[in-house]
Amino acid sequence: MRRAFDLKPLAFGDVMGRGFSLYASAFVGFVRWFLIAYTLPMLVLTLGLYFLFDPYGWVGHSARAEQSVLEATSRAAYYWLLKLAAIVLGFSVGAAGIYYQAARVYVGGKPTLGEVVKALGTRSGHVLGSSLLFVILLLVITIACFAIPAGTALDGNVAGGVALAVLFAFGWVPLIGWYTGACGLCVPVTVLDDCTGGESFTRSLYLTKGYRMRLFGVLTSAMLLVGAPGVPGLLTLPAWIGQELLLTKAGSPLAGDLIRVCWDGFLLPLFFAPVVVYYFDMRCRKEGYDLAVMARNFGIEEGEMMRYRMNPHMGYTPPGYKPPKGRRSGRHPVVRPPQPQPFIQPHWQQQPPPPGWMPPPPGWQQVPQMPPPPGWQQGPQMPPPPGWQQGPQMPPPSGWQQGPQMPPPPGWQQGPASPPRRPNVPVPRRRQ
Repeated sequence: MRRAFDLKPLAFGDVMGRGFSLYASAFVGFVRWFLIAYTLPMLVLTLGLYFLFDPYGWVGHSARAEQSVLEATSRAAYYWLLKLAAIVLGFSVGAAGIYYQAARVYVGGKPTLGEVVKALGTRSGHVLGSSLLFVILLLVITIACFAIPAGTALDGNVAGGVALAVLFAFGWVPLIGWYTGACGLCVPVTVLDDCTGGESFTRSLYLTKGYRMRLFGVLTSAMLLVGAPGVPGLLTLPAWIGQELLLTKAGSPLAGDLIRVCWDGFLLPLFFAPVVVYYFDMRCRKEGYDLAVMARNFGIEEGEMMRYRMNPHMGYTPPGYKPPKGRRSGRHPVVRPPQPQPFIQPHWQQQPPPPGWMPPPPGWQQVPQMPPPPGWQQGPQMPPPPGWQQGPQMPPPSGWQQGPQMPPPPGWQQGPASPPRRPNVPVPRRRQ
């Protein structure tokens, strides 16, 4: 078991720092998983598309012009297909495995490759659904914002296309910032919280509410440093420089593309690790995850914690890997809300027991009332006898008279009169 990170709300710098610490702690596991889920498929796809399209046929021939990736050429098809494959593989299978491993390492676990495969195998449909929907919406927003500038540039008006692209970028940046900040946790919660594809977006919106710009900042900072699937970063510059040198100086463009894919496979897990730290930060802030784990260590029942939206098993052991007994995969248990406590009368208002009263013996219980015999019914009320009438009131005895009123004691004076009270209105008792 590795040493677990302490669970508590974090600042922005702590989120990024712990993300880098996670990457260093589980470097071998991250790179091994990305080698299987991203690097090898991308190498095979790069080789296949290279021999299919021959995108660098102009290299070494002075008579052939260099092909652009913005025109309808074989190099453009090769370039954009590789970009699309990197985005899909990186944000789906590759990211899901990193999220699972990073979450287990964060709480002190040491996941094996078999555990990762088993966990994602039971959630593969939901993971692919949520990740593909996230990528599709991301591409739709981007294409909708830059389709008109690209069409203008393809028609020959390059200056107008650039001007429109700059104009549309002012609307694309805040829109894509809100989308990534609000829905950026859809894939992590699908893996870690046993959510379906549709539930993942709802839960992501709940967890990120009020802290969406922080998630956008985390993703932007990680992208600028190490890049994202299909997007270069600061640490990927050596691979891009080597690719350009192999293309222009050595005339080996295929070797440059393969080196860049392998370099991305080493660095891209660092892009996804801070997202897991942000996920635990939001769990601590919104659902008291740190308090729930502490309460479980003290033996408090989980059902009592879940009444207050605290569930230590969500995110600690992904239900997709080992669902709890009695709960169907993909559904959260329905927990009753906290019930109000009954009013307890203060001790100073309680009536004392009557003299001679004794408490009942242990195990005593009231005998149930006997039911009437079958066919019994109450008889009619008996009328008074004939000629009966109420007698007159008795007069006082002869010679009786009321005695004199007693005078008040010395120094006595009458106090202020109390306000009259309405009849049949109980006096409210003071509650504590």
